[in-house]
Order: sequence, then C-alpha cells, then structure tokens
Amino acid sequence: MSTGTGMSTGTGMSTGTGMSTDTRTGTGTVARADRGASAATATGAVSTADLLRSEVLKLTTTRLWWILLLAVVACSAGFTALIVFGGLNAPRSPLSFGTAGDAVPAYNLAVALAYVFPLAIGVIAVTQEYHARTISATLLAEPRRARVYGAKLLVGLGTAFVYGTVAVVSGALVAAALLSGHGKPAYLTDGTVLGALGGSIVVMTLWGAIGVGVGALVRNQVAAIVGILLVTQFLEPTLRILASSLGNAELGNLLPGGAGDLAGGGTIMTAAAEADGGSQGLGFLVLTLYAVAIGAVGAVRFTRYEAS
Repeated sequence: MSTGTGMSTGTGMSTGTGMSTDTRTGTGTVARADRGASAATATGAVSTADLLRSEVLKLTTTRLWWILLLAVVACSAGFTALIVFGGLNAPRSPLSFGTAGDAVPAYNLAVALAYVFPLAIGVIAVTQEYHARTISATLLAEPRRARVYGAKLLVGLGTAFVYGTVAVVSGALVAAALLSGHGKPAYLTDGTVLGALGGSIVVMTLWGAIGVGVGALVRNQVAAIVGILLVTQFLEPTLRILASSLGNAELGNLLPGGAGDLAGGGTIMTAAAEADGGSQGLGFLVLTLYAVAIGAVGAVRFTRYEAS
C-alpha cells in the first residue's frame, strides 16, 4: 500500500527506508529533504540523529538560507560602516568613542538592526513545510510531534547562532577597522566590548527560538514574515518612542526588541529611546521569557496539527 505522500507502508512492503519529500521554495528549488528518515527504528520512530539531519537538509538544500546569510552580513557590516563613519566624521554625532563603554553601541549594531534575520530563519524552519505541503509526510515518518518540533527548535537555534555570530563578527570587524583608521582606540579586546559582543550573539540565537514559535503559531509563511516585519520594524519602535515621550522609557525594555538591545549591552536604539537605565541581566531575562513563552505556545499548536 502506498500513501499520497510517497512513503511506502503496509504489511508486505518496505518501511521508512524510502521516504523522501520535496521542499520547494518560491524560486522553484527542489530539496530532497527527508533522506535522514531512512533509518527508522523497528517501532517506526525516526532516530534523533536522522530527525535532526532531516531538518538541517530541509533548510540548507534551498537557496533561501544562504541568501539570508548574505543579507545579514550586508546589513550588519553595511549599517555599521555607515553609522560609525558618520559618528566619526559628523560635527555633532550622538556616538562617542572616548571609552570602551562609549564604543559599545558601535560594536553591537547587529543586535539592533539585523536581529530580524535569525527571527526569519526560525520562522522559515517551520513554515516551509506547510508552504511546501511536506508536513504530513514528516509527521507520518515521526508521529510524535513533540520530537519533530524539538528538532526544528534545535535546528532553528543552531542556525540563528550561526547567523548571529556572522552578523556580530562582521559588524565588529568593520567598526574596529574604522576606529583604528581614524586614529581611535578600537577597544576590541576590552572586557566591556567583548561582553557586549557575546551578549549580542546570545540575543540573536534567542531570536531564532522566538521565530520557530512564531512559525508554529502562524504556519502561513507569507503572513508570518510580513507579521514579524510589521511588529519589529514599525509597531515596536513606535511603542518604544511613545513610552519615552510619556516619560516611561524603561517600559520599552520590556518589549522583545528593547530587551534584546539591553541584553546586548545597550544599542543606539536604547540611547534613542532614552531607556539605557536597565541592566544586561534584565534584558536577558525578559527576552528569554519571551522565547520560552512563545516557543511553548507554538509547541502546543504544532502538536495539535492534524496530518492529512
């Protein structure tokens, strides 16, 4: 007996060893994504290693992951170059480079501007299966939906960590080069700057987990991507500015973006909203709570999906 998903099952047939699903992106790229499911156990459950390998293949055999990776580098390095160069040459710049603490906003621009990319890749890790209609085959190969969601979460975290590291490092190198080129101390080995850079990478990784939860909640890829852009680029900045204008700028630190900026050691967005009174630990706590809450709600919705 063969199902519509292309997986052979039944009493006189081959099990779990010939399953493959095609994941298509909008560019028409076809990815043979579920080869990792070939090592099914005697009970029909896919091993953890094969489950993770399958999720990695689904993400990396399409063009989108490296297009977004190039975009995050361009965004981080490009905006860092623009803002730091302006700060060094403008007669009345809001940026100051007198101490390592003053230089932190120049080094963690990635966490203020490029966090939408790990957020998006987390969303795509889940929604691409609904978009390509391969989710049913995935859940037939591994009926325990919590394991599938856990694998997507781990891959989303790992990919977000890579994106975050690349974004932070590329921005930091550009900032250090510009400071050194203008005869300023780079502070790149200073503990304050290193702490901010490390915090920024953790923040970018947490955004990946939030993205996985959002993807599981929304499921529609276009709606999810448009939604995160509207919230992160328009709604939240507006709320942070409004809180600042009402004299309660610290309330902006309780929003996800504000908490991320704070956890990264404070960014130009934190300074612009005049909300630089909070601690880095508070930022980590708030953003982690968002990641756990959204991830948990996403897990509930994902595990209730009815495969058809």
